Amino acid sequence: MHPLTRLALLAALALAAAAALAACGGGSSSSSTGVADGSDSRIPAGAPLIDQDKLQFIPGQLTVKAGETVYFKNSETALHTVNIDGKNVSGNMKKNDVFTWVFQQPGSYKITCDYHPQMKATITVTES
Repeated sequence: MHPLTRLALLAALALAAAAALAACGGGSSSSSTGVADGSDSRIPAGAPLIDQDKLQFIPGQLTVKAGETVYFKNSETALHTVNIDGKNVSGNMKKNDVFTWVFQQPGSYKITCDYHPQMKATITVTES
């Protein structure tokens, strides 16, 4: 194979790999604290927030009071879901979609995504 052909092929493969990675991630800002900062007008500042970014739930653990609304935001191009104890409650979430859930009962809830099994979080709900 001619060296220039080989170089062009390698460049094309690198570009395809970069495009594939961008399709699965590469999101925007996220909350590492689990508290909304007010930058998204749909989510009140100070509200409990779990961001779907970089193929993970951020933060991985969150504690809220019973009756409190938790916001879930997809900050990346990959489709995500919010599953609570194995049940998909959000449907498909596209980039910038926001989903809310009110945990009524105290307990520990496992959060997962249908599309990305490595995405896991735990929400601990305490008495209000």
